[in-house]
Amino acid sequence: WCSLQGGAEPSSLPELIYVKSDILSVKGKEFMHAFKLRSTGRSTRIYCEKCFSIIGVDHKSYRDNVFMFFKYHCSTNCDLSIEPSAAIYLNDLQDASQISKLENIPLIFSFSEIETREFREIKRVSNSFNEINRPRYGQTLKSVIHSMSKIEILN
Repeated sequence: WCSLQGGAEPSSLPELIYVKSDILSVKGKEFMHAFKLRSTGRSTRIYCEKCFSIIGVDHKSYRDNVFMFFKYHCSTNCDLSIEPSAAIYLNDLQDASQISKLENIPLIFSFSEIETREFREIKRVSNSFNEINRPRYGQTLKSVIHSMSKIEILN
């Protein structure tokens, strides 16, 4: 959707990173908007109206512990040099030849019950989804979303 509005074309194999939901500062909030792809959608995305980059994604299953960040969509001071723990949502890939680039990591195609269990059993994944065991220094992505005027429903 964002690329149709003038944002960058999405990568055929985007790098998605789960970041602890403890945001110390938000700059440019006046240019940010929240949207859901469908009214029944479980995820809410924040995008920038100036460049139509996805800034972050909140999902009910993240339980305010993490949010999803699209590497290379916007600037951040987070350390994004980590190695991938898994490749997810591979059923949604339009170019299946991209799968051959993925080596030595678990491949998750559809998040079936079995794949969900396998995904959650990956130590680095389960650690990232754990509750934050220290006081938060900032705010969650969900609280940033709630501070916005509305959530736009696209379909």
